[in-house]
Amino acid sequence: MIDVAIPLFLVVCGIAVLLVKDLMSSIMIFSVYSLLIAIEWVRLNAIDVAITEAAVGAGISTVLFMIILSRTKSVEECKKSISIPALLVAVGVAGVLLYGTVDLPNLRDPNIAPSTHVSPYYLENAYKQTGQENAVAAILASYRGYDTLGETTVVATAAFCLILLLRGRRHTNKDLKKYEVTGINKCTVKGVGIKPTKTNPPGSEQDKDIIKKTVTKFLMPFIQLFGLYVIVHGELGPGGGFQGGVVLGVSIIVYSLVFGFKEAQQRMSVKAKDLLVSSGVLLYGGIGVLALFLGGNYLQYNVLLPDPKFASIIGILGIEIGVGITVAAVMITLFYETVRIDANG
Repeated sequence: MIDVAIPLFLVVCGIAVLLVKDLMSSIMIFSVYSLLIAIEWVRLNAIDVAITEAAVGAGISTVLFMIILSRTKSVEECKKSISIPALLVAVGVAGVLLYGTVDLPNLRDPNIAPSTHVSPYYLENAYKQTGQENAVAAILASYRGYDTLGETTVVATAAFCLILLLRGRRHTNKDLKKYEVTGINKCTVKGVGIKPTKTNPPGSEQDKDIIKKTVTKFLMPFIQLFGLYVIVHGELGPGGGFQGGVVLGVSIIVYSLVFGFKEAQQRMSVKAKDLLVSSGVLLYGGIGVLALFLGGNYLQYNVLLPDPKFASIIGILGIEIGVGITVAAVMITLFYETVRIDANG
């Protein structure tokens, strides 16, 4: 039943996004869509992918969309018109893609090539060769270490491109007030439509933040501790550098939304964030260079220490930390630069 219900809800969300005119409703539907996808990943036992989807798709993306919406009109006023050529092209591409899936093997078939050749080798040799109990972590960090380094470099490069595109002149204090995130951290009684009364006097706005600030202070250590746990224990269970980095980045974003940019920059300045974007990649690549100096191949972790298996564990942990640093910094960069933080702050 659930195999039919989740895809059906996904289709309903897709159609609803096309039909609604209110952009805030579209953002909420997109968020629900991401949560459903995360649930589906959990059902497929891809917990690490589910964590990423929930944090990035339903979390960070929703926040960024809301920030952008705060600078635009909430309702689309232009008249929608259907372009027949564009519709035909879209339908044609969709048809080609669907036709291409006809020859794909059934992933649940135990006799397909990945299940009979590739997977058995990894499952039988991953722990012996890398010391990783989690075969997925062994594949990403060791067998496909070059590919993962390339992916990390691409993520960091995207962050630098975003900085170059969005960070122009130095913003003044007036600009910072103008680009304050949707007024969440400066919500007033009048601004939310509540008439001032004896229980809600005009001067009590700051007192009303105490609940969300207290809850945020309480949850922040647990969020960051969970992020570090996901990074460090990626070789034992679901997770790794990417998933843990996303969680750490989300913690700073949540703090910024609740306490404001000025307070957030005391915890994570723009210069420190820019430095972390590249330092994670450098840590990853530096471990490979160190292996070369010790007489091994690039990213050959077992030459780092006298005990090959322990050296492999330490090397993979090091690159997972590097990936986590880069991903966390990139998530924060997406948020900071989208809301036009002072580039020289």
